[in-house]
Amino acid sequence: MFANRTGIRETNERTVLSVIVNEGPLSRANLSEKIGLNKASVSAIVKTLIEQQLIQEVGIGESTTQGGRKPIMLELNKAAGFAISVDIGYDYIDTMIHYLDGSTRNRKLLPFRTIEKNTITADLVTIIQEITAKLPKSPFGVIGMTIAIHGVVQNNWITFTPAYDFADFPLASELAQHFDFPILIENEANLLALSEHAKNNAYHNLVGISIHAGLGAGIIMNDTLYTGENGLSGEIGHMIVHINGNPCSCGGHGCLETYSSEKVILEAFRDISGNPEAIIPDLYRAYVAKNHQAIQLIDNMIDYLTIAVHNTIALYNPKVIAIHSEISRLIPSFPEQIKERLPRLTAQNIELKTAQLGEEAILFGAAVVTISNFLEVPKFELK
Repeated sequence: MFANRTGIRETNERTVLSVIVNEGPLSRANLSEKIGLNKASVSAIVKTLIEQQLIQEVGIGESTTQGGRKPIMLELNKAAGFAISVDIGYDYIDTMIHYLDGSTRNRKLLPFRTIEKNTITADLVTIIQEITAKLPKSPFGVIGMTIAIHGVVQNNWITFTPAYDFADFPLASELAQHFDFPILIENEANLLALSEHAKNNAYHNLVGISIHAGLGAGIIMNDTLYTGENGLSGEIGHMIVHINGNPCSCGGHGCLETYSSEKVILEAFRDISGNPEAIIPDLYRAYVAKNHQAIQLIDNMIDYLTIAVHNTIALYNPKVIAIHSEISRLIPSFPEQIKERLPRLTAQNIELKTAQLGEEAILFGAAVVTISNFLEVPKFELK
């Protein structure tokens, strides 16, 4: 069967746009060479994309060794629209507005929030209206919003949330009554993995481990996010590490996250320190001061995470595992301490590291989803 001409043209437009987005600034001649389209076709597509205000001419490049006219360079018009990212944690709401290249326009973190189903829609509407109120005019305005949920998500639907009561709550459709842009819902560990992959496309197989109220993993296999049959893939917080152990919100007993999530570790530190208001930096300061109980808490956490990392490597054999948690950011040796405790088999040829984009990694992963969906490009790299 032959492809129709309209389909070919649309495919070529997406290819040209994708190359400009990820490799620009580029000249028309560069594009022709990279894509394998003749210069006339590339020029016609570029003309269309400029008219749509998705790309722009940004200056003059260097001429070739043969001399001649210096080429006009092309790049994504990053100010053509804005993407909204939201991370709903167990006690916070973190938001960011991005330009179309994924870079940050502004961020607003709202800590120590009560997260409940009956108030979250109104809270988000108010927050989003506030952070978008002063956006400048642009050709496309707000192109979409992606919300990170700490739980299981499938097909834009929340099926399980251990930290708040969002299971089977139609958050996307509730918000769609207030906003006229696409609203996407995704698991926060998946967004972590997407941000890591978009930041370094040499990582074709990677796992991002997110440690907050619970513990989850986002899995990239052969450059593709793997979510499993019903979105449950990567829920490593619910691998059992103690038979008949601590009760878990999933209905099981002895799950990993009941021993090694940040929430569990922090609650234990509050108990032993006698400070019910203690936060993660307080635990870190006690750890650095060589407080025996703080050291023991972190050491136990690393022991349990070593089990999770070992099992993850044995199952998926990624090139790299990126860890996202406040504790791992404060303790630079955290990933290396895990690697040192791995058995020889799984310690080979694995890179363990802290997530490249720090505490904002999940928000950047959300931007990757929103912008890729809008531009309809096969891949999107964060520069």
